[in-house]
Amino acid sequence: MTAETAAGAAELEIVDAELVDETAVLPAAAPQLVLTRHTVLGPGEPLLRAGEAPRVSTIDLGAPAPVTRRIAEHGARNTRTNRDSSRNRFEQWCAQQGRVARPTTTTANVAAYFGHLMETGKEDGSPYSPDTLLAYLVRIVTGYEKGDRPDGSLIREMIEDYRLEEYIPTGGQRQPAAGLTMKYLVKVLAAIDETTRIGRRDAAMLVLQYGTLYRSIETANLLVRHVRVDTDGVYVWTAKSQTRRKDIGRWRFIRDRPGLRLVTRVRAWLGDLRELSEPTEHDQNPADGEPAYRPDKPLFRALTTTGNLKRRVNATVRGLFLSGRAVNEMVKARAAAAGVSVINGLPVTSHSLRAGPNTDMAQADGSIDTGKQDPLDAIPLYGVAHPEPATSPSGRD
Repeated sequence: MTAETAAGAAELEIVDAELVDETAVLPAAAPQLVLTRHTVLGPGEPLLRAGEAPRVSTIDLGAPAPVTRRIAEHGARNTRTNRDSSRNRFEQWCAQQGRVARPTTTTANVAAYFGHLMETGKEDGSPYSPDTLLAYLVRIVTGYEKGDRPDGSLIREMIEDYRLEEYIPTGGQRQPAAGLTMKYLVKVLAAIDETTRIGRRDAAMLVLQYGTLYRSIETANLLVRHVRVDTDGVYVWTAKSQTRRKDIGRWRFIRDRPGLRLVTRVRAWLGDLRELSEPTEHDQNPADGEPAYRPDKPLFRALTTTGNLKRRVNATVRGLFLSGRAVNEMVKARAAAAGVSVINGLPVTSHSLRAGPNTDMAQADGSIDTGKQDPLDAIPLYGVAHPEPATSPSGRD
């Protein structure tokens, strides 16, 4: 073979090879990591790559029953009650109107509901205050997942227009309650027939609410274990409230006095509770039934006209507890029966049992205290040396 022939054979030599994509030989791209300026990594903690889900199992998603109960019952009891009540009323109205409230709803449904509230007002004929409507709106809107919530800003504008164009011009500003001071309270108490269970219950509620300066809902939320009767007064457990969420609570002492007869009245009502059992479908007060007098049951209960416990099977919001509205209606009815439904031109409501003692203590230079130093001690006695109020029942001094 000549040199030229050998060179030609080399050029024609077939090489066994594989075609490769040019991109395969390029360096691999760096992984996209989930990092922000707020990222904080502990020692040895791995980085999370984009698109990579955290490795979790069912144990990471579960929680013990007590924990799930606390989550479900977050917030103060009265806050939960108000929240659930507002949502339930909205859902019931939607059902009556043929509208859909669950699992999601529309902004139009919510707007129509608040338009209905503005047009009809409360059951007693008085208008809803704009602040009340705003509170209802927050409770209803936050009942839905964030992505499914109706547009609350539109309803807030409706409420603001209602405030400026209808509520204020018609004199709908919230009217303050009269102060049911001691001299009027003893007159209300004197008009109650305490030979009946309803009378004994109402009298005990009135003197306790006056002594604790509670709101009506706080009085309704008292449990049997929240009250301890002493020889010269009553201790009442004051739990944390909306203004004292971090407070662990404390015992308040309310000293007995002839005008209030606190010890006698609270003991009488506790005696009634000991005689009462939870009603059944066929027996209003079964002899071997579930006792009403238990530490974790409500102190004050709804009663029938015959003095037995009312069945609360349909009371899905408050259960065995009285509503704040029921307490308010009781106070107004008792004040009217005593001829003091209006004092100094203002109506008597359950709030009068907060305004009254505050007024009494301000006039006597008293203040809320702890232990057995009852701030009401400085308030003059009525109903003993001076059985009648110093002013007329109408409140005109």
